Amino acid sequence: MKKLMVLLLLSSSLAGRSQNNSADWQLLHYWDNYDFENTQIFLEGDAILNYFSLMDDCSLETSDASINSTLQKASKNDRIFSLFIDTYRVYLFNPESYFCDYERYLAVTEFVINDERINEYAKNDFILEKEIICKNRIGDKATNFIVFDKNGTEIELYKINSEYTMLFFNNPDCGICMKTKENLENSAIINSLADSGRLKIFAVCPYDEYELWKNTDYSEKWLNGFDKDMKINNEKLYYFLESSSIYLLDKDKNVLKKDVRLDLLENFLKDL
Repeated sequence: MKKLMVLLLLSSSLAGRSQNNSADWQLLHYWDNYDFENTQIFLEGDAILNYFSLMDDCSLETSDASINSTLQKASKNDRIFSLFIDTYRVYLFNPESYFCDYERYLAVTEFVINDERINEYAKNDFILEKEIICKNRIGDKATNFIVFDKNGTEIELYKINSEYTMLFFNNPDCGICMKTKENLENSAIINSLADSGRLKIFAVCPYDEYELWKNTDYSEKWLNGFDKDMKINNEKLYYFLESSSIYLLDKDKNVLKKDVRLDLLENFLKDL
């Protein structure tokens, strides 16, 4: 049954190509052959990957329409509905996902929040997820903050004068954070932009790890600060789904990339 389902999905996709080469059209009709009332049919990996790959090539408006249409059909069956919700969350709201895109996932949160069938308690997670997305949202000005370097000198985000600023939130007690730090220090494209003066790298520890942070070596080329008052976390100036989080800001400190994977950030920076 699973193999048959994949064949149906792929044949539907191929049929769509013959009828209309528009990626938008294909995305809107991607699940046309999926039986939303059959709880024995699950989503296959290849079909999911094809769907999100296609979504990546489409406009945000088309993505929103596809998500809303799909969830509306899935809402006929609670099990299928939960399956699609979980799939969207894993692919669009997970910073480690290649397809992570908070703007697209926003449509999922809004659908659930506005769905009268779902009780208010069950909506709490989606309300929080929407708040996370809308805090320091892509296109908005990043929230200002002040931290201190190892000499006790104040560093204020808004006073950094650079064409681009990379925020690298990290915890020195986190292995993944330290691996990301190493990869940043060894990135050819990031070092090239930093050496040219176009990019400032601002490493920030917003966690209660002062002694460990103080004894951790960071690149001398970077600005490096510790949030001694814990305002960033305590006042929720920024939300962190992972201990390591990278933002890219423009010269006016508007958010260009949020919780972006390093490999995807490097691809973006190559075109600057």
